[in-house]
Amino acid sequence: MKKFIKKLVADVKFHDAGPGHRLADDQQPRPSSSSAPVVASRVTQTGAAQTAGAAALARLEVTSNTRPKSGQLELKRQIVKERQRSVEEVATGPPRQPEVISQLGLRMICPICKISLPKPEMGSHFEECLEKQLEIDPLSTTCTMVHTLNSGDLLAAGVKTLSTIINNIVANPAEEKYRKLRVNNPAVQKKVVPLVGGIEFLEIAGFTRITDEADGQELFILLEISGDGHLEKCVSALQSASKLAPTLDRDIRVLQPSTGLQRFEVSSDFYRVTREDLAAEQQRRVSDLDRSETLRTKMMRDRDAGIGMRIYHYTVIRVRFPDGIYLQGTFSAHDTVESVFKFVESSLRHPVPFSLIIPGSSALKRDTTLLKNAGLVPSGVVTLSTTETPEFTLLSDELVCRLSEM
Repeated sequence: MKKFIKKLVADVKFHDAGPGHRLADDQQPRPSSSSAPVVASRVTQTGAAQTAGAAALARLEVTSNTRPKSGQLELKRQIVKERQRSVEEVATGPPRQPEVISQLGLRMICPICKISLPKPEMGSHFEECLEKQLEIDPLSTTCTMVHTLNSGDLLAAGVKTLSTIINNIVANPAEEKYRKLRVNNPAVQKKVVPLVGGIEFLEIAGFTRITDEADGQELFILLEISGDGHLEKCVSALQSASKLAPTLDRDIRVLQPSTGLQRFEVSSDFYRVTREDLAAEQQRRVSDLDRSETLRTKMMRDRDAGIGMRIYHYTVIRVRFPDGIYLQGTFSAHDTVESVFKFVESSLRHPVPFSLIIPGSSALKRDTTLLKNAGLVPSGVVTLSTTETPEFTLLSDELVCRLSEM
């Protein structure tokens, strides 16, 4: 009986709760049994009001479809401002400079005046210095010109012929025939006239160029022989003279890395091919063809691997110091690793023990290995390693003053 009454009470409560709903549906307010539903009264609009409202809704719809997002609008504004700024800079600002490309050219040092000049300008400058030097020391300068401005068989034959001419006069001072040289003589035309400095040497020795009244031919004649040993000095100076040539300038630079590194190019002097280089290349190709037709061991192939490398005459070496500064110098491809060590030693503030390491490889051995055989041609970067911890830098004060950005 109690169970029946409880079930009846539950049915009544369930009926009063109203219609059921699913849990996924939105919660609706429970209707109150005591209050009647309130119906909102709506004001009737006129025709003009309805037309104005429809137009407003249309404008809002068009605006919402065409208006860009706030991020896109801001980006567009920035682009317009950048364009306007660029136009103003071109119109009112200074002309834009082209991209800077540093040209690494060879510089040579004149052996007479010790001035450093680019290699293309050194030829004419060197000849001017020789001409000026003639006024100071004619004999020594003329003999130097003979050895410097001539080469090969012409130099050897010319020096020998001039020495023979003077020695014959010294050995036979009374013989007049040794003191006369006809210009059209085949030996003179072939060995003396083409020799740069040859005629000047004869004039310094005492010869005079005259015209023979008998046949009208030109000849060199030594009118008198001085007794102070002048002829012997001329022969000795000619045979002891040596070639005088400009030397390579290290073109030392101290560089500090920067965020915007400049591109650089090297001049054609670094890899200019001479006639001797072409002949050596032709010979190498002939040898390669002969070797390709025969069986060769691995040792023989490894030995010939470096023969076909591109011909480079110069190289740029950069030494990276512990503080990040680079020391740069120009070397010949035939310089030795020892020369690089001496170059670094001459640049230090005070002597310190150090080693030079190729990145990704072992330390360089301080010996007479050529740079081209050490893999440092046409350029190379080595790292200086030392146990010293300087307060400022290892470089000398003179080089620190040259510091510039790469």
